[in-house]
Order: sequence, then structure tokens, then C-alpha cells
Amino acid sequence: MISGFEPELFVYGLLLGLCAGALAGTLAGLAGVGGGLIYVPLFYACLPAEGGGMALYIFASLAAIVMTGFFSARAHWRLGHVDKGMLISLLPGLMIGAGLGLWSTLRLPEEAILLALAALDGWVARDYGRQIPAGPQHGPSPALISGPIGYISGALGIGGGTMLVPLLRRHAPLRFAVGTSAACGFVMAATAVLTNLLVESDWQALLSKHGSSLAGVWLGIALVLPFCSGWSARLHADMGEESLRILLKSVFILLACSLLIAALIARMHTPA
Repeated sequence: MISGFEPELFVYGLLLGLCAGALAGTLAGLAGVGGGLIYVPLFYACLPAEGGGMALYIFASLAAIVMTGFFSARAHWRLGHVDKGMLISLLPGLMIGAGLGLWSTLRLPEEAILLALAALDGWVARDYGRQIPAGPQHGPSPALISGPIGYISGALGIGGGTMLVPLLRRHAPLRFAVGTSAACGFVMAATAVLTNLLVESDWQALLSKHGSSLAGVWLGIALVLPFCSGWSARLHADMGEESLRILLKSVFILLACSLLIAALIARMHTPA
């Protein structure tokens, strides 16, 4: 897959991956998100991708989310935080939607993707600021809107937790919402990545061109993820519900502001 391996790009990617994995793994364990809210803007800011555009960052993010989601889901599974029945009902729509969403990123403008991510973070921050009692009467059935959630996740390079956790916490305690979301994100991202590699030749050419830096990024993420996601999942289990909710609200506000700035910068650099 790697055409013309370049050691300097590999080392740079490795350092970037270590930083990205530490940040995303911590957020994954705490909030059940796959890491895309960290990966996409970080790759956009730091990963050289001439000729790749936003599609490369999103694919790189989803591939990293496969690793993030695996370690986070494993940690929450061991802690008993995954609702297996809910997981099974969500996966079909999520997998189909994410595969189609990732394919569509080859045609979406980068500022639109960044603005959408910022809007999602703002919505989630607002949602965490409200007290929502658990119970099936609060919100729509998760299975009915799993397809649209999957599509948006694939198109934006995120693991789905941004939308799934606020939805699932209306039907289950926050710990189960986070754990189930982490498991969903892993399976959804893996399916989207594998399907697109098999059916879309543009991805293969793009990944070959940037293989050196991507290999370093993914290796760095894989090295640091097990520790960070496991540590933050244990921290999640030890924190009180109210403290965790306030912490996550603050994190998503910061992410929303960062992504909005990135979208404005992208717009400024877009040819008229």
C-alpha cells in the first residue's frame, strides 16, 4: 500500500499519532466517542496531505477509530458497561450508513465538514448541560435513527458517540450509554473502512500516495491507546454522574470552538 516509503514522514506521523492517540483514547474512555472529534481537526492541522483533501483526514480518522473503539469497547465490556441487546439493534443501520457516508466524503467540501463537526459538538455540550432522567419515554428509539447517525459519522470521520451517547442516555444510565456507544463505534468504523477499500479505487490511490505518514500515525495511535483508553474508562467508572456530565460538557464546548475556528480558516483559504 505504501508507495515510496519516506522515513522522515513516517517519524513525523508517529509523533503525531502518539499525541492524537493520547488525547483521543482519554476522550473515548470518558465519553464513549471514537476519537474522530480529535483526529479530524488534528490531522487537518498537522498532517501533510497535498492532493488528499478532507477525504484523507476522514479516512485516516475512521481507520484510527477502529483501534480507538476496540480498546475503549474492550475496557467498557470488561467493566460491564455494554448493553448487548441495544448494541445488536443499532449495528445494522450504523454499518450501512457509515459505509455510504465515508464514500461521500470524496465529494464534500472541507469547510462544510468542519462546520458540521463544530455544530455537533455544540449540540452535545448543550445536551450534557441538561438533566435527563433515564427511561424509554425520553427521545426516539435509537434503532430507528441508527442509519442517519451512521451516515453522518462516516461522512464526518467520527465514531458515532457524539450523537449516540446523548441519545442512548435517554434510555439507559450514562455508563451504559458510553460503553454501548464505544462498542458500536468500533464495529461501525471497521465496516465502513473495509467496505470502502473494497469498492472504491480512489481510496486505494489516495492511501498509497500518503502511506508513509499514515503508517506512522496509525502506529503511534496503536502504541498509546491501550493505556489511555483503559485508564480513562476506569476513571469514568469512579466519577460521579454529575461530575462526569460537567466534565464532558466542558470538553465538547472546547472542541466546538476549535472546530469552528478551523472551519473559518478553511473558508478563508478556499478559492473564490
